[in-house]
Amino acid sequence: MKYLDLDYLYTHAFERAITESTADFDKTLDNLESETIDLVKSYLSQYYDIDKIFSLTAPIKNGVLSKVMTKIILYEAVRRNAYRKVPTDYNEDYKWAIETLEKLNSGKLTLHDLPPKGNADGSDNSRLMWGNLSNKNNYI
Repeated sequence: MKYLDLDYLYTHAFERAITESTADFDKTLDNLESETIDLVKSYLSQYYDIDKIFSLTAPIKNGVLSKVMTKIILYEAVRRNAYRKVPTDYNEDYKWAIETLEKLNSGKLTLHDLPPKGNADGSDNSRLMWGNLSNKNNYI
């Protein structure tokens, strides 16, 4: 796993539930994490520097981001077990994770310890810009 580790997943679910759901294929958690990282990147790319956050050498960890990714990975791992019905708490956690990503994408929620997305010239995006679009002469 690139961003999370297996011990962190065990803090949110029993080891048995994870191992039974992923025992038939060794790369299940790695693949689910890669898919989840791609999903999270698409939500965070508007405001955050995702290359720094998910760097292979030194990823930047964030508690909220780790929890969101964990809930998505656990839901997908348990859901793939066709013989087990997904418990409602996994469904609720998954819905919470997606709603949190949507709040991050809309700017309603911010993660202050993650690097903001910079412009191509290296300038900061945090400067407030405004303009006046009034047209008193009615010219188009």
